[in-house]
Amino acid sequence: MQKWMDFFLSEHTSALSDDVNKVTYMSDLSLEKKLLLLSQVYAGQLHTRIQVIDKNKHVSYTGTIPSLNKDFILIKTTTGHINLKLKDIISIELVEEELYESA
Repeated sequence: MQKWMDFFLSEHTSALSDDVNKVTYMSDLSLEKKLLLLSQVYAGQLHTRIQVIDKNKHVSYTGTIPSLNKDFILIKTTTGHINLKLKDIISIELVEEELYESA
């Protein structure tokens, strides 16, 4: 076992692997910031990708928002409508619409 700067290398690498396995679900978005961003997406009917925590897993939904209130949003995806809690949202980002050419 090698020692480097008063640390045993095996201890350091095991600590790093422990950090890799940790998952944080913190969002820098306050409720007010979420509502502001989502209301802008709603007003412009823009396509957005919303990432939420669902049963300790990150889940992403992409679509438009036809309905919004202070506790929930309804997102319209290609597979249907999904009701999401604002408190579960960890990220909001705009996505470009994919345009399909007709034949």
